Order: sequence, then structure tokens, then C-alpha cells
Amino acid sequence: MKDELQEELAAAFNEDLADAVDTFTCEKLIYSGEFDFETQTYPVVGDESYSGRGVLFGSYQKDLVKPADYQAEDAKAIVLQNEVTAVPQIDDVWVTSKGDFKVVNIGSDPVSATYIIQLRKVGA
Repeated sequence: MKDELQEELAAAFNEDLADAVDTFTCEKLIYSGEFDFETQTYPVVGDESYSGRGVLFGSYQKDLVKPADYQAEDAKAIVLQNEVTAVPQIDDVWVTSKGDFKVVNIGSDPVSATYIIQLRKVGA
């Protein structure tokens, strides 16, 4: 069921929903080790990047139940799990054609075919 759903959504992303689909990238530093009290940071041990595509700028306006920390300008992203090259994490910043957006909340559909992600615009 999951594979069939992802296949149908990918086809829709390529055809019927192509004008609504956007791509994103995320680059982030990986911290680990002992906390440095002098600099108030953890040491950087590497970096990671991932990318994907989906319907990134949906709205929560019609949803009867909104996330607890919902703000009016938040966007709802629906991305196929098999098209994202890594698992998104809260506080990741996605670079998109419409600017930078921070991942505020992450959910999944019942068959784990898609991520439903709450995005919040960052910067000016």
C-alpha cells in the first residue's frame, strides 16, 4: 500500500501537481562531544545535507485542528518520504525558491508514505 501510494503521488507531483511542487535543500552542522563552557557551544564534528520535493506551501486555514504552536503565516509541507534524502528534524532550515523556512513540527501519514511538516518563514 505504501509503495502504491508513493508511486501515485510521485506521478501526481510530476503531472497534475507539477505547478504546486517545490524543491528544498537543507545543510546543517553536526555537533557532538563535550560542551565547551568558554564558548558555550558543542564541537562541530561534521555537516549533513539533504534535499527533496513536495507541496511546500500549503495552508492550515481549512484544518479544524491546528498544531499547538501554530502561527498564521505557517505553511504546511507534504513531501514523499522516499524522495527526501534524509529524515527532517525540528529546527532544520529549508532553503526554497520562496526563501528560508524552519521546520517547526513533523508528522507522518498512517502508512509512512509522506511527511506532513509545519514550516515557519525565517529571516526578513
